Amino acid sequence: MIFPHSFYEDEIRCDFLVPSMMKRTWAAQMEILADLDSACAQNGMQYFAEWGTLLGTVRHCGFIPWDDDMDICMKRKDYNAFTRNVSAYLPENYSIVNYRSNRDFKQMLSRIVSSDHYRFDTEYMHKYSGLPFAMGLDIFPLDFVSDDEEYERDREERATLVFGVVNDMAKYDLAVAEVEKDLVEIEKECRTKIDRSSDVLTQLRELLEKIFAEVDEKDAKYITLYPLWMGAHTYRFPVEYYSNSIRMKFENTTIPVPVCYDAVLRLKYGSSYMTPIRSGGAHEYPYYEKHVQVLKDHFGFEWPAYKFSERDLVRPEKKDDPKEGATCLFITYDAKAFEGMRSLAGSYIDRGYKVRILPVTKYDIAPDMTGITPASDTVPDEYYLEGLSVAEVTHDPDEIRRHPDVIVTNYPYDEYNLITAVDKAFYSRSLRTCTDRLIYVPAFEARCQKADDERARKLMPQYVCTPLVMLCDKLILHSNEMKERYVECLCSFSGEGYRSVWEDKISVIEDAKEEKKTAGKKTIMFYVGLASLAQYGNRTIEKINSVFSVFEDNKEKVEVKYVTADHLEDDLRTLYPQLYEQYRSCGLRSDDTPDISEIDAYYGEPSHFATDMLSAGKPVMIMNVEC
Repeated sequence: MIFPHSFYEDEIRCDFLVPSMMKRTWAAQMEILADLDSACAQNGMQYFAEWGTLLGTVRHCGFIPWDDDMDICMKRKDYNAFTRNVSAYLPENYSIVNYRSNRDFKQMLSRIVSSDHYRFDTEYMHKYSGLPFAMGLDIFPLDFVSDDEEYERDREERATLVFGVVNDMAKYDLAVAEVEKDLVEIEKECRTKIDRSSDVLTQLRELLEKIFAEVDEKDAKYITLYPLWMGAHTYRFPVEYYSNSIRMKFENTTIPVPVCYDAVLRLKYGSSYMTPIRSGGAHEYPYYEKHVQVLKDHFGFEWPAYKFSERDLVRPEKKDDPKEGATCLFITYDAKAFEGMRSLAGSYIDRGYKVRILPVTKYDIAPDMTGITPASDTVPDEYYLEGLSVAEVTHDPDEIRRHPDVIVTNYPYDEYNLITAVDKAFYSRSLRTCTDRLIYVPAFEARCQKADDERARKLMPQYVCTPLVMLCDKLILHSNEMKERYVECLCSFSGEGYRSVWEDKISVIEDAKEEKKTAGKKTIMFYVGLASLAQYGNRTIEKINSVFSVFEDNKEKVEVKYVTADHLEDDLRTLYPQLYEQYRSCGLRSDDTPDISEIDAYYGEPSHFATDMLSAGKPVMIMNVEC
């Protein structure tokens, strides 16, 4: 796959900072997905995005920002064909991990992995974004449930019996003799024979899969992940929900999702699944952490990272605040990163400083670290001067040699970032010798992070414990909550004895609140995708017409931007031709996708647009066709 270099860079998503190392793991997993996708297309097999990957597809057009893995599912027939013949479908580096390949693997699913060992060869490193360790993708098997209640009760009793013995043997490492009584009962109830001289646990797992797979799709009323169906009897979907798939955007590619993805996600995560909740512990998060440790312990390779040095905190005695007419140089390595500095630049102008802005060249490092190229930044000077008309933009790197009274910069890593770099002249150690006061404003900054947000805290050292944080005189953040998180992270890094240093070094400048529009016509985005049309058919069309009728009645107050999913009409024409004709007869035409900043509120199906609106603090209402 081809990823733009910007994909690998640090990024804020849903007020969560995703560092470049996480982006590498995402890219590596998407390479696995691309190979699997090609194999399925060539061999007539079907798969669907599953669990967090499905949720991320619908809600974020990609990964959930605080997730680090990928899940898909396949109907049992395709699952068996694919997982038992991986070598025939995928390149030779891939292998399958499940109970057949690894007796200690306890789950009734399979994992495709990119390698069964660490690899440092050029081809592997190039393909998997410079990561020498194995990445994986989980595949869940979908099974079917009939409407024969008596048969289903019998099947569940047999499955429960076998499942219980499998779990006991795997969990407690029981000998065959210890479960002999259960084996006799299994043989009787399942009309089978278990060979005690062979691997009993594997035989039981194979038997369990056969029970799960007993119902054929053509005889089924529902589809399920059978282990989740047993007992609670809540996890199942009508088979038509998975009768077809549509492809939806996932990062820089697409992935198939079930046509009734909204109904599927509501059962999995509840009706409020569009509200992002950072859940899940961080015991094994991020995935790559354990591999970084193995590389260090067993291969002597230490991923470059800044190490704390008390000497970096030593600074000559501070001078008095510069007098009127003093100079302040703002150095930014990225145009969009300047936004975090803009309000500070304005405050220096207000205090009588002569403000210059220096955009420096950013260098893109190849993910496999085989080359470095200057990034092209075509932002005009006027961009930097918006709201700062008396400032000046300079492109002269020798500005730092003129010893400005204050330097404000936003590149914190010096040599410790393997995706992005700047000239050494703009490293923090160099800049500190060029000014009386060095100030750091993070290029990307979350504004809200709770103390119990384990995953966010686990990633923080990658972008907080950097040279510039140690060497600067002042670090400017935009919320007191993030100051608390930074201090906690830095104390963990340097030791609690330095808490007062960090408390003193970090200042908070809260952005001015934008005035909300209170008068005039409101602009509402009305979004429709395939999910509700696939689930409710003509009732959805009636709902759409009803909504437009309400909008028409309020046209003096409301302007509507009607936006549909990519390829909506093509998908309707292919999958539901009669419904397509009914939809077309309404005369609905989609508008161009508007800028979120121009939208006041959102109404319609769940989508990444709704997520963007929620992140912007704007009203979102999800359409309910049943009402």
